[in-house]
Amino acid sequence: MPMTALPPLPFLMECSQTALTDLELKSLDLAAQCVKRARAEMAQAVSYREVAGICRFLIEHRNEMIDFSRLIADGHQRLLKFDNRTEA
Repeated sequence: MPMTALPPLPFLMECSQTALTDLELKSLDLAAQCVKRARAEMAQAVSYREVAGICRFLIEHRNEMIDFSRLIADGHQRLLKFDNRTEA
């Protein structure tokens, strides 16, 4: 069970060096586990945002992509006009 608060100072003052060292190491281990879980959660959140972004793009551009695909499939590539501007 995760520790939610620092043990009371009087209790810590009564602990041996060994007990304090054990508590220190356990606390560092728990902190590392929390960071590992947080990284995994962040990676999952990024994945969900990527899916949402693709969905938004398709919501806004799906019909254009379908029309473009049909032109290519029908052999009308010469009718397509591409903007050849370059950005500075």
